[in-house]
This record gives sequence, C-alpha cells and structure tokens, in this order.
Amino acid sequence: MKISTRALAYISILTGTASTAAAEKCLSGSFILEYEGDCDRETLVEVFNDQVFSGAKSSACDGVTAEEELDAQLAAAVPSTTIEEFCANIYKNQPEVSFTDILRKDDNMAYEKAFFLGHSSLQEEVETTYETADRSATSVLKEDGELVRAHYQGSAQTKKTEWPKLPNFASSGTDSNGEPTCTTNAAMCCWTKDRQANDNNGNCNSNTYSRNCVDANPGDNTDLCFVDLERGAAATGNQQSGIVSFPGDQNQDGGEGAIHCHGLAWANDVNDASARYKGNNLFFVSMYDHMYKRGYVENVPGAPMCGW
Repeated sequence: MKISTRALAYISILTGTASTAAAEKCLSGSFILEYEGDCDRETLVEVFNDQVFSGAKSSACDGVTAEEELDAQLAAAVPSTTIEEFCANIYKNQPEVSFTDILRKDDNMAYEKAFFLGHSSLQEEVETTYETADRSATSVLKEDGELVRAHYQGSAQTKKTEWPKLPNFASSGTDSNGEPTCTTNAAMCCWTKDRQANDNNGNCNSNTYSRNCVDANPGDNTDLCFVDLERGAAATGNQQSGIVSFPGDQNQDGGEGAIHCHGLAWANDVNDASARYKGNNLFFVSMYDHMYKRGYVENVPGAPMCGW
C-alpha cells in the first residue's frame, strides 16, 4: 500500500455474512477503492459513490444513498467495521521509519539521546583545517550530516517518522493508540551555537572556522527567562535542582546571550495529520532545518536541546 504525505487508502472490502444488526446492503460482491487523500467519512463516501455505487446500483438500491450503502457494506464485512474504525486502522498501520534509521548509528537510541540533549559529534564538532597535513577540511557538517539530507529527501516525504521514545518527549500521558506522548501536545528545541558558515543564519559567517566559528552564536529570537534544573534532570539524568534565572536579554543585565528556539505542536486527535506526522516535524525542526541547513547546535546548560 502506497502512502503519501497525507494518506492513500487502498481499500479492499470483501463481503461476508451480515450480522443481524447490520443494515441490509443492496450491492453484492466485493469492491476496491483506490484514491490519494485523507481518510474520513466525507472522502470515502465520495470515492465510493464515484468508483462503485453510481455505476453499479440497480433497482434494489432505489432510495438508498451512497453513504448508507457504504455503512451497510462495512457492517456486513468480515470483520465488521465502520468508516471511522477503518480509517483509524489505515492510519495506525501506515509505514513508519524508525528514528534510529535516520543516522544509522545503533538500535538503542544512544546516539539520538545524546543528540537531543545537545551532545554527539554532530553537535560538538566544528569544521577545521588543522587535522590534516594538506589542510583539507574535516568535520564538515554537510558531509557528516549527509544521512539527514537523505532522509529528508527520501523516506520523510512518503512515510511517517517515528516519534523518538526518549525521556525528553515522554511523560505519564499516552495517546489513544497507547503510545507515549507529551501531555502538552507540544515540544520545543533551543540552540545556543552556530557551527556552519555561509548559510545566512547565525554569525558563523567566515570560512576560517577555527578562528571564527568555534563559539559562534545562532540568530537570536528568544528571551530566555529561567531554566528549571530539576525538570531538566528528568531528561539529562543529571542530579540537579534549583532555578537558574536570566533577568536580562542577550548579554545585557544578566541575559543569556544569543539563543534560538523553535516549537511544534499537534492535535489531540491521533488521526490528524499534525499528530500522525509529529515525528517528521520534529526531525525537520531539529535535524534538517536547524542543524543541517543552518548549523544550529547545542543546548542551554541544564536543559535538553529538545524536549516537551
């Protein structure tokens, strides 16, 4: 079954023995619906009418609408179902790419955990020409992050990306599919460093990386007020408590310096596109758009780089 970034339902419904509670259907035999788009009552009824009902109905269907017949067909199917249950099952079983398949480091999320805390080689290294005899560059982000680009242009365009099962993004809350989720239905990433030049973002703006980009700043878009160290410990694992406050902004009056943040949110309905593709959205915000394209990396001390 092909799945687009919205949803493609390829539906084969086989007739069976109708339950006594099911409405009487007027069409016999099996049918297939194929379309690209959202899976919901309105869309399915329209597709069913266009592809099946309008061309096949006989006098037995006089006075019966396409919606009534589709409801009856689904109720008589084996197993019996409804449009809403059918669509929920379509979405629940969409192909999904494991988050560990993006960077292909290991299967235990150790590298991804470090990444979302603001660590890992992608976060901490800066391009340099001092490591080779011929002064060729090493730790080049566009090369080291090539798998990020490949996922964005490949699997992320046609499949769901898994929501990472990490302390940063889990709480006591679960969605209606039983999967761990943030109780706020929102997450945010904040970066404190720019490691890439010539991308029109941040002040790492010269190719002399070893002199100009070791401690460069991202484009500032946030006034950080405080960091709750105890809450940060839930993700980082560091035993710490207390509040670190930043009463000013930038480097003035006790401010935090340049910091760039970007948040994302999703609907309560697990079948809403924003909820189904929240993993894709997190990948785009954290790995592709801000790290790979802009070079924004590293966390606010005491807090994870990304979390809920």
